[in-house]
Amino acid sequence: MTDKNGNDKENKKDEFSNMEDELKDKELDLIEMGKFYFLNHKYGEAIDEFQKAAKLNPKNPDIYYNLGLLYETKNMKQEAKQMYTKALELNEKHKLAGEHLDKLVGT
Repeated sequence: MTDKNGNDKENKKDEFSNMEDELKDKELDLIEMGKFYFLNHKYGEAIDEFQKAAKLNPKNPDIYYNLGLLYETKNMKQEAKQMYTKALELNEKHKLAGEHLDKLVGT
């Protein structure tokens, strides 16, 4: 089906779908790099990767949970609390974020 300008709507849908897939792939790549840096004790680089991922998908609670872990590891408790809280705002059933937040609030 074409619109009044002769553009194929199906092609536009496919292009949009491909763009969504590319963004999701980029997000997952950033998360994986963040985890890699975290495991290798390169916390600054890990934070950078997770922050980039959050810009791509600010609705992914796991990104904020991982940022919380990083901040907690760096003994940045206030920042960790903020990230766990954000993860729980996005998914109130995020068990690990809740457990870590409870631990921090109790300290």
